[in-house]
Amino acid sequence: MSLASYICMERQIPEKYLNLDEEDETLPLYIGPSFADKDCLYEVKTRHFHKWYVYEISSDWGIEIVEPFDSSISKESKEKLRYLFTFMNDFLDEGESFELYTCWIGEESYPQEKSMTLSLELNQLEDIEIPERTHILITKQSEN
Repeated sequence: MSLASYICMERQIPEKYLNLDEEDETLPLYIGPSFADKDCLYEVKTRHFHKWYVYEISSDWGIEIVEPFDSSISKESKEKLRYLFTFMNDFLDEGESFELYTCWIGEESYPQEKSMTLSLELNQLEDIEIPERTHILITKQSEN
């Protein structure tokens, strides 16, 4: 089985940003299909998300940050999350948000185990814990 991460937002991500550099292994992730099929996207959209457009965040493994926090998976996941936050900060307008959810392929219909709300700030990522089946609402705050 594979661990997949999904994002959801109220507007489409322009095509030029999708599958961007999927062959470039220097990037920690890209937005586009990898493990999930249309049924997986439908299940996660209807069960966990509150916005319209759903995308898989593709990489070798989904975003999962659990103890021990210095494990290679947690370190790589923090790098992926930092990259995603930077990308979404450039893409979103103030006040807009997106949702993030990670689960095992085929378990999109399973209930959430955890839910949290974050702002789109990189400084909060050091001590964050994101186990599988965690729903996160992430909002870009105003710079005031």
